Amino acid sequence: MTTVKKRRRLKKKFKLLLFFIIAFIIIFIVYKNFFTSSNNDESNNNSDSNTSKKNYDITDNIESDHDSAIDTIFANGMNIESYKAVVDQNTNYIKSNAKYNYIDYDFDSKLHYSEIEDIIKNMNNSDIVNVEIIGKSVDKRNIYGIEIGTGKKVLYLDANVHAAEIANTLILTKFLSELVNDYESGDEETISMLKSVKLAVILCMNPDGYEVYNFGVNSLNNKSLWMYQNKDNIDFENIKSNANGVDLNRNYPVQNAGLYFSGKKLLYNVSLTKTTSKTAYFGGEELGSEPETRAAMYFMLKHYKNTYAYINLHSQGRVIYAGKPNLSNKFNKITLKFAKDIAKINKYTVYGLSSEEVGEGNDGSVTDFMAELANGFVMSSKTGRLSTDKHINNSCELKYSYPVITMETIRTYTRNPEYFKDEYYNYGIRSVLYSLLKWSYE
Repeated sequence: MTTVKKRRRLKKKFKLLLFFIIAFIIIFIVYKNFFTSSNNDESNNNSDSNTSKKNYDITDNIESDHDSAIDTIFANGMNIESYKAVVDQNTNYIKSNAKYNYIDYDFDSKLHYSEIEDIIKNMNNSDIVNVEIIGKSVDKRNIYGIEIGTGKKVLYLDANVHAAEIANTLILTKFLSELVNDYESGDEETISMLKSVKLAVILCMNPDGYEVYNFGVNSLNNKSLWMYQNKDNIDFENIKSNANGVDLNRNYPVQNAGLYFSGKKLLYNVSLTKTTSKTAYFGGEELGSEPETRAAMYFMLKHYKNTYAYINLHSQGRVIYAGKPNLSNKFNKITLKFAKDIAKINKYTVYGLSSEEVGEGNDGSVTDFMAELANGFVMSSKTGRLSTDKHINNSCELKYSYPVITMETIRTYTRNPEYFKDEYYNYGIRSVLYSLLKWSYE
């Protein structure tokens, strides 16, 4: 009996020991996971903190040919703290728990900007769409950055930087609505595409100008703005500026904006002061001065590293501009090929480098900014502009291999959406936009 009892006691002790060992292992695993999670949380917090203190890619260099290349600088560079504020801007996505409703828009009528906002907010009800308020206009209208799709490759489109060029705001509204409608209806091809691609779109870069051109200057809320104060002298049929009287498409802090080169003269269409002339445009006394410019810069800086194609849409002439004389030969080669591929679809006329100027006071466009980012330019604290080694450097590195073009739809400015509908369906724009998605998808 004694031997049996001893065995029983040993078994009990062994079971008890085994229980404590298992309990210890469980406690250790739980504690380790908790500790790791805490460290990860702290690391994430630090990461968030580091994100708020981003590497701005700011250089204190200045182009080696700065003194010899430049004759006159007539606009100040962008304030570096203002540039940092753009880079540091927090995301401002619109939350939505509402149900998506089919968007029934087919160029039936002109739309107030508020009606476009309603369509954007409805799109945001789809799980394939994220809408961000990226800034406000001079007259305090929201400017929206729209992201559609979950892919890593980004197709970047924007429109209506010039007030009278409203066509593409409605053309893109139709295209995006159609795309999201198809996704919501379960179209397999659309679903598959949007898993591979992401669209980054600003439907309207100049909402005040859009509203004024369509519905009159009284649509401005703030009657003290330059556009309203000068309403009796402005040709609203050809208006390009924002409500401050600044041509946004000359206001970007790019390498050669606000200056002209030695041996060259200021182009006839550049004004050094605010003007009501329909043939001359004022780019601002300081680059990056306008809230609309800074909003678009934020969205471009957010997406350019993943972009595979960029198109800035304008509304006059059925032409495509492709090329930047001050940038790399490789960039210009892929940009020209891209433009010609599009022209095979919509039959637009392509203009290459011979139709582009640089250093004549006309620089500072949206495409200049996006193209220079592709070529690895960084902001200079000395110039307040994107910068590289020289003012014209055709051997500079193409860091991000995407084409940048300006595409001008329709023949000339008009408010009649029937012309936009015709352009969309009968002049190849719908086919171009879908092809842009499929080129990456396929």
